[in-house]
Amino acid sequence: MRRMFSGEGQVFYLYRYISLAVTSFVYAIEDRGPPIGLKMCIILSLFLFAKWITDMYTKSGQASRVVKITVGLEMAGMMILHLLSGGMESPFLWCVFNPAWMAASYLSSVYCWFMMISYFLFVTAFSFIFVNPNHQALGHMLISDNHFYLVLLFMTLSIQLLVGVKTRLEIANTRTTETMEHMKSLYQIVEAATHSESENLKIIFAEFALKLTRLRMSFFWDVNGHERDERIITQGVTQAGVEASLSAAIESNVTELRQLDSCMVMTLPEHGEFLVIPIKSSTRFWGVMGVKIERSSYEEGRHWFVKQLYFLSELCAVILERHQLERIENQLMIIEEQNRIADEMHDSVSQYMFGIVYAVHSLNRKWDDISTDQIKEQLQVIQESSVAASQELRSTIYSLSSRKNGGDFWITTVKSHLDSLSKLHAVKVNFKVTGDDHGLPLNYQKALFRIISEATGNAIRHGSSTQIYVELSIKMSEIHLSVLDNGRGFSVTERLADPMSSGLGVNNMKLLVHSLGGTIDITSNEGKGTHIQVALPIQQQEQKVPDELQAMG
Repeated sequence: MRRMFSGEGQVFYLYRYISLAVTSFVYAIEDRGPPIGLKMCIILSLFLFAKWITDMYTKSGQASRVVKITVGLEMAGMMILHLLSGGMESPFLWCVFNPAWMAASYLSSVYCWFMMISYFLFVTAFSFIFVNPNHQALGHMLISDNHFYLVLLFMTLSIQLLVGVKTRLEIANTRTTETMEHMKSLYQIVEAATHSESENLKIIFAEFALKLTRLRMSFFWDVNGHERDERIITQGVTQAGVEASLSAAIESNVTELRQLDSCMVMTLPEHGEFLVIPIKSSTRFWGVMGVKIERSSYEEGRHWFVKQLYFLSELCAVILERHQLERIENQLMIIEEQNRIADEMHDSVSQYMFGIVYAVHSLNRKWDDISTDQIKEQLQVIQESSVAASQELRSTIYSLSSRKNGGDFWITTVKSHLDSLSKLHAVKVNFKVTGDDHGLPLNYQKALFRIISEATGNAIRHGSSTQIYVELSIKMSEIHLSVLDNGRGFSVTERLADPMSSGLGVNNMKLLVHSLGGTIDITSNEGKGTHIQVALPIQQQEQKVPDELQAMG
C-alpha cells in the first residue's frame, strides 16, 4: 500500500474536513430533524470521530490490514450517522465518499466493492423500513434515489481507474529509475575498472554484484590466485568460515563451472545457498562470481538476480580481457623500445666504444716503438672518441626522459587541466605541489588525475565554488592530496546514505582510492564548503625510477 498523506493523500485530508464542515452547516440550519442542541452534539461527535479516523490513517503507514479495519470503522460510523440524521434524506449522505475514496485508492477492488455493496444494502434497507413515511415501494425508492447511487458508483469506478493509471505510471517510473541506476552502475564499473589494476577488479565487481542485486553477500573467486585464501574475496555480511568453504566448493566443481554458460545454485550445508556464474571470455576462464541468496528472495527475484549476474560476468570478462591485452601491448612496446635503444646504441655508442678499445689495445702494444708525439696523437683520438660516445649516450638518455628533454610530464598535465577549468568557469584554482612526481607509477598518475578532476568538477558544478585549493604532497612512501573549496557544502552523512543523491563523482573517487589501498575523508557543512583528503601508500616495488637515471640526473 502506498504511503498515506503524500501527494493525493493531502487532497483527501482537506476534502474530508471541508465536506464535513459544509454538510454539518447544512444539517444545522435545516428545519427538520432533532433539536439544535442535539444536532450540535452530533456534529461535535462527528468531527472528533473524523479526527480519530484521520489519525489512524496517518499512523497506518504500510499496514494494509490496519487500513481495512479503519475503512470498515469509518463506514460503520457513516451508517450510524445516517440512522441518526434521516437515512437517505441525511445531508451527511455524501460523506460516504470519504471511506469510499480510501477503499478505492488504497485497498483491493474486491474489498472496495464489498464495502460499497454493504453500505448500499444497509442504507436502502434502513430507509425502506424506518424512514419511509409515504410507504413507497422498494423499486420506486431506488429509482427516486438513483442519482446518489450512480454518483457513488461513478466516483468509485473513476478513482479505481485513476489509481490503476497512477500505479502503472509508478511502475514505469520505478523501472526507469532502476534503468538509470543500472546505467550509473555501468558507468561506475567502467570508470573504476579503467583506473584500476587487474588484481583489484575482483574487489570492484564483488562490490557491484552486491549493489546491483541488493543482497547481503557477494564474492569473486579468481582462478589465477596463487594461494587458496587469496583466490576469493567477499563483500557484505560474511559468516565465519564461509570463504574457505566457498573456495573449496568452487575448486571441487571448477571443471563443471568452466563448461557452464549460465548461473547455477551451489549449496553449502553450513552456510546456505549461493547463486554463481563463471567469468569466461572466448580465450580463457577467469574465475567465478556469485551472491548468497535466501530461498524466499531467490524464488521471488530469480530472473532479476540471474540477469544482473549475467550482465556483470559479461562485462567483467570483457574488462579482464582488455586488461590482459593492454599488459601484452605494454610488454610488446617495452620490447620494441628496448630493441630500438639497442639498435641506436649499437650504431653509435657501441661503435665508439669499439674504436676506443681497439685504439687503447693498439697503443698498449706499440707503446715502446712509437714516439711521444705519436702517443699524444693517439691519446687525443681516444679522448675525442670518448667525448663523442659520452654525448651519444647522454643524448639517448635525454630522449627517454620527458623531464630531461623538456617535454610535458604529469604535473604539467594536471596544471594545464586546472588552468583550463579555472578559465572556463571563472573560478580561482590554487595548485600547490611538494615532492617529485618523476617516477610516480602510471596507475597512481591516472587515479590522482581522475580524483582531482572529479573533486574540482563537483566543487564547481554542485558546490558553486569560487575558490578551490588543491595541495599535493608526493613522498617516497606516501601521497597526500587535499582539495578544499568555499562552496555551499552539504551533509556528508545524508548524501552518502542516499545512493540517488551521492552522484557518480564521490563513488568513483572512493573506488579509485580503495583500489590503491588508500583512504579518503570527506568533510563538509552546508554553507561552509567541502574538504576532501586522500592518502595513498606507495609500495616500494612500484617506484620505478632507475638508479642509473637518478645518478645521471
